[in-house]
Amino acid sequence: MSVNVLIPRTLELYKLLGILPDIIERSSPPPTNLRSFAMPDDGKPPNLTPIAQSLVNTPDRPLINARMLGQNRQEQLLRERILADYGIQVELGAELKSFEQQPDHVVAHVVKIVDSKIVEESFTVDWLVGADGARGVVRKQLGLTFLGESPEMDAVTGDIHVLGDSLDHTVRSGRASHCFHAAMRDIDKISSSRQEMVKAFHELTGRRDIEFGQLVWMGLWRPNIRMVDRFGEGRVFLVGDAAHVHSPTGGQGMNSSVQDSFNLAWKLTLAQKKFAPQSLLDSYSQERLPVIAAMLNKTTELFQKEFVGKAGQKQEFVRGYELRQLGINYRGAPLVSDEKFTDKDEVNDPYRSGDDGTARAGDRAPDAPCLAQLGVDETSSTVSLFDLLNTTQHSALVFPGSTGRDFADEVIGTLHEYPSNLLKSIFILPRASDSASSFTLADTTLVDTEGHAYSGYHVAHDTPTVFIVRPDGYIGALVTSGRLGIRNYFSRIFL
Repeated sequence: MSVNVLIPRTLELYKLLGILPDIIERSSPPPTNLRSFAMPDDGKPPNLTPIAQSLVNTPDRPLINARMLGQNRQEQLLRERILADYGIQVELGAELKSFEQQPDHVVAHVVKIVDSKIVEESFTVDWLVGADGARGVVRKQLGLTFLGESPEMDAVTGDIHVLGDSLDHTVRSGRASHCFHAAMRDIDKISSSRQEMVKAFHELTGRRDIEFGQLVWMGLWRPNIRMVDRFGEGRVFLVGDAAHVHSPTGGQGMNSSVQDSFNLAWKLTLAQKKFAPQSLLDSYSQERLPVIAAMLNKTTELFQKEFVGKAGQKQEFVRGYELRQLGINYRGAPLVSDEKFTDKDEVNDPYRSGDDGTARAGDRAPDAPCLAQLGVDETSSTVSLFDLLNTTQHSALVFPGSTGRDFADEVIGTLHEYPSNLLKSIFILPRASDSASSFTLADTTLVDTEGHAYSGYHVAHDTPTVFIVRPDGYIGALVTSGRLGIRNYFSRIFL
């Protein structure tokens, strides 16, 4: 089982999908220290090198610490939910061999093994999304560049069962996961068989008391640091390793793939259902390319520290806060609209936002707990903003403040111009506000009982503001003008 770190932003997206409880149940907290043993083991306690901090959740960031769960178990969970919720069986053991793209469809040619026989199959689809990895067919056939570097280094990687209780571990759902890092020579020989791998481990560590069971898989790994020049063409797109590969240091790979998929999915859905023009899909590359370029720079820096540092040189392994991906943003992208922060020449780090005392268009939408339904006893039950967001609608968060009745009337009338299945309105009133008739016309009207929404979104009570949150949980628009700003943003989205 390949163990993966689920960084906080991925956990938030899994909450939007409704699968976070299952993820938490099957996962475990990641280690905060790297344990370094003498080779061979001299019986002394290991040296502990900090690699991550365990932080305290905040109202706007309620999932601030990562979790660990094998990618194969995540995929299994997703397949189970897709089958249970949509009746769709994800088909395994199929390989894309080629495709032909036409103006209005794509023909895919697939090879499968059925009853030990090779079966070729062709089918027509409206869109094709290649999640087929760095060696996949989709990127190569599109002819996209894959520029970067391949550092001089080889490693053995794989999954193997450890027997008994010879290692300290925390068991989650009946399974324990360990990750070993060691400098080895003759890795071609070591990776040739289970026997050679176990022999090398015992000789290197001196820990012959550690017994191994079944070898799940093993192979040579050579780092590649590369990315495409664009994430798709026409009706064919790339996500994940098919579009970018890098060092695993920092745990960004799978998590970046999840963000790729979220960014593309809602746009593709609107285009497929003819609610949006196909040109909306151009924003996928526009938004993800800067983020992935920044991610490659950060993971390469960590790779240099961990694997290429000079002998005897003390290295710092602490993962920066930005690797939690809560600061990933699309500020300044053509699709987003910001009427408050309008400096087009401002330099933006695609990996850092939300720590500068602002909430802007393009940023991750903050959470806000302790929101009570208008007219309901606030001591009985409250909700958080993340409980109300979903992956199928835009959500217009309207902060009318204490002086915005005319603003509220104009905004609610404008929001009603758009289909309710694509957009919902959430009015958030300050605690001291009295109810207004127009507020009851919103899909949901809430009272910010503890002030977390107004403070998390940095809204003054005397400044009526609208934040339009996209289905991927990012702020698409920050509107202060009312009707004009709302229409301006949605003119970029809907037909």
